[in-house]
Amino acid sequence: MQASEQSGRIRNWNDDKGFGFIQPDAGGAEVFVHISVVRGDRRPSAGDQVLFVAGRDETGRLRAEHLRLAGERAIDQPQVRSKPRAAAPSGKTIATARGAAKPRAGNGRLRNPAAKLMILAALCSLPALGALRWLAEELSLWPLLLYPLGSALGFMLYWRDKSSAQQGRQRIRENTLHLVELAGGWPGALLAQQALRHKTRKLLYQLVFWAIVVLHQLFWADQLLLAGSYTGGWLRGLL
Repeated sequence: MQASEQSGRIRNWNDDKGFGFIQPDAGGAEVFVHISVVRGDRRPSAGDQVLFVAGRDETGRLRAEHLRLAGERAIDQPQVRSKPRAAAPSGKTIATARGAAKPRAGNGRLRNPAAKLMILAALCSLPALGALRWLAEELSLWPLLLYPLGSALGFMLYWRDKSSAQQGRQRIRENTLHLVELAGGWPGALLAQQALRHKTRKLLYQLVFWAIVVLHQLFWADQLLLAGSYTGGWLRGLL
């Protein structure tokens, strides 16, 4: 291993866009890596142990200037940096393959938008009714303000986090996103997840997110149907 090389692990890798992030074994900040600096016999993937030379770009961002998979040669293989294409079907399968490819053209778009908007509306019904009831009973105006304002903030933070991920900039902490969701921004977060296709595949993140959604549903169900028998008036006192 060269003196200037460091060891690390590919924490995540976007093969479609040809970039990812390295977690150095020695600790410290993650290092951005682009496919253009990869050497070896194959493309990297998440979890791979790698050897890399760290540097900084013109903006001062940490990035790898050279990367090879641990235990593999550092020979330049230009074909590795070209995303593999699926073999073209032949004979009678061509028409079938073309027909099957049509639905995939909209992969970047929101799938089943009507159904998902209905689910979002259903999830928002209890909080909306509860907030309106609190307003009518002159208990507090805050719930009616927190949900739309928190949702707008949540959507903006999701958009910014995805943009940062695509451009290799510093990400927004997941705990920050969850705090905004807990404070009433979960409807906007749910809309952003589906519209931006962001954070939808991280199981642990989704478990925490849906726990927050369920917590809000239980609170308002108790307030509306059970007169606050379980949650009591503690939140009313805060607001």
